[in-house]
Amino acid sequence: MHLESLLITYGYPILFVGILLEGEAFLILAAYLAHRGYFSLPVVIGLATLASFTMAQIWFVLGNRFGPALLNRRPAWQARLVRVDTLLQRYGSSLVLGFRALFGLRTLIPVAIGISTYPTRQFALLNGLGALIWALVVALAGNTIAQGLDVLLTDLRQHELAAVVIIALIGLVWGLIRFLRQPKVL
Repeated sequence: MHLESLLITYGYPILFVGILLEGEAFLILAAYLAHRGYFSLPVVIGLATLASFTMAQIWFVLGNRFGPALLNRRPAWQARLVRVDTLLQRYGSSLVLGFRALFGLRTLIPVAIGISTYPTRQFALLNGLGALIWALVVALAGNTIAQGLDVLLTDLRQHELAAVVIIALIGLVWGLIRFLRQPKVL
């Protein structure tokens, strides 16, 4: 089966699962593939929103129902939970909207909010809005990057020989510098 057939047949389900597991990488790749015509960008954004919303809701519910037991299984989270509580007290609803931008705390924040007395409906509403904002920003950035790469690659193809010569010269100069800086052994 060709790559194009795989993408058409299984692309969207793979995208959904990929975003559940590793959001930005899969979303940027999907935006690039949308730019290349394999996916629809609005569908990519919709699936990314749904996947991100779903994962955060799952962690919120787990925190809400199994908070102390979940923290006992992950002692490293307990220290970071204090930080998340401080952030929640300081930023409140803004934290729920923007937690996807805080690397290293994306899983813990919904768990911590679930453990707290934060209203479930309010979390779901703000989580959905935050997921949509995140999906739009990342997908549109990925699409813009894809457009830039297409222009760059088209320009590089026109100047392929010059690019190869320049890269070879840079490599040669770098190699000579390293060779000349080696200690002399007599």
